[in-house]
Amino acid sequence: MKLPVRLILLASLIAAAGCGSNDANTVTEEAMISVIATKVARDDIVSFIYTTGTIFPQQESMISPKTSGRIEKLYVDEGDRVVKGQPLVELEQERLRIVVKEAKAYLKEARAHLKNLEATVKRNQTLFDKGIVDSQRFDDTTTERDLAEARVQRLEATLERAQQDLKDSVITAPFDGFIVEKMMNEGEMATTMPPSNIFHLVDTNTVKIECGVNEGKRRSIMVGKEVVIELDAAPGEIFTGKIAVVNPMVDPNSRTFKVKIEFPNPDFKLESGMFARVRIIDRVSKNTLLIPRKVIIEEGSVQKVFIVEEGRAVEKVITTDIVNHPLVEVKTGLEENDVVVTEGFYSLKDGIKVTIKELSDGGTPNREPA
Repeated sequence: MKLPVRLILLASLIAAAGCGSNDANTVTEEAMISVIATKVARDDIVSFIYTTGTIFPQQESMISPKTSGRIEKLYVDEGDRVVKGQPLVELEQERLRIVVKEAKAYLKEARAHLKNLEATVKRNQTLFDKGIVDSQRFDDTTTERDLAEARVQRLEATLERAQQDLKDSVITAPFDGFIVEKMMNEGEMATTMPPSNIFHLVDTNTVKIECGVNEGKRRSIMVGKEVVIELDAAPGEIFTGKIAVVNPMVDPNSRTFKVKIEFPNPDFKLESGMFARVRIIDRVSKNTLLIPRKVIIEEGSVQKVFIVEEGRAVEKVITTDIVNHPLVEVKTGLEENDVVVTEGFYSLKDGIKVTIKELSDGGTPNREPA
């Protein structure tokens, strides 16, 4: 009974030795991972400061009368475009014409009286020189003449004021623009105190946007800098303008300062009250190394990518600067035409064998316009 057991054990040892010999002569096939890659390319990149704002007209005015009166005629309505000097409102003029006529009559009378006194003073001057008229009488006549001159001047001013009131009874547009609101109707009484607002006029040939910018970006904001805006009301369209005013005061609550941006609006696509998404150019880097932002692996403060060298994945630590989705500027760690893994890099380890199933030329598609 013992002999078969020994034979069995001996056979097991021989078999085990034979298996070990086969493993030593077998070459294990190295794993290979298929990836998609792109070449590191050179191009320009720009970073933006993002904010939002509301569009306002370049100028606007509440049209109110300079003289009180009943509204006799409205020449325009809401939505009408008007030009500078165009009549908008005519107040009742009959009363004003009477005032002008009355002022002219009083002035004519005063001028005639003055003319008569001037002739009297001239005669008395001659008589005074000859000693026929005493100085008291001569002085009285001269004083009366001076008072008549003053009365003529006062009545001339009264006539000018009456004529100006008559002229002001026709209210004209102070600038080109659109009537956006009508607040009174014909037959209503328009007054100067308190002022009656008849129309709301806005000029949108040029518009402005007021928006807040974080105080940390103050050094990047200056008058004349180019700005890009997009509107929810005009999807797909891009408008450009320039910074016109930078308010140096920082709001202590929001930690922002106010910026006013002007945009030409010849086609009147930008309308007052629209919501605007604003991009202000922050920094620009010319002819710099760019890679897709998505390829970067971040481990704390360290940024890494995988490149392909001689069929193997090589881990590279990089430093970056300007980010403009979907691209990022590479400052150190890569060279132009390095092949960077863009898909499949999470499965890689340094030195592992890879095969590239798709390689792009390193172009910069979908880069946001500057």
